[in-house]
Amino acid sequence: MGALDFLKVLISDKKKTKPEKAARSNNSKIEFDGKSFPLAALTDKGFVATQFDGSLIAGQTARITVKVDDEIGLFSFPATVAINDASNGKCVGEWTLLTPDMVSRLKTYAQRRKEKAKRG
Repeated sequence: MGALDFLKVLISDKKKTKPEKAARSNNSKIEFDGKSFPLAALTDKGFVATQFDGSLIAGQTARITVKVDDEIGLFSFPATVAINDASNGKCVGEWTLLTPDMVSRLKTYAQRRKEKAKRG
């Protein structure tokens, strides 16, 4: 390596930009019976979970814990849900009992996700 080659390496190292802050990954999920499944959607009406193993069936009522951990929010809450669909690797549930505060929080969360999706 010649003297000029060494200089080129030093200059190219200085041109590197700072790495951008990594976006918080989506670790949102529902949990019950020691199992957890990733959330695909969450609103004040209900949720959709993916990679579902079929351990709940449509028409069943279940007690779950919802854990939201993404760039929009970080919170968790217990909930009672009515399962509307549990096929093809997804679980769709509708809230049956939520406090008014939690309904408001979920509406705000869903609105922020929608705004972020529009921005890209």
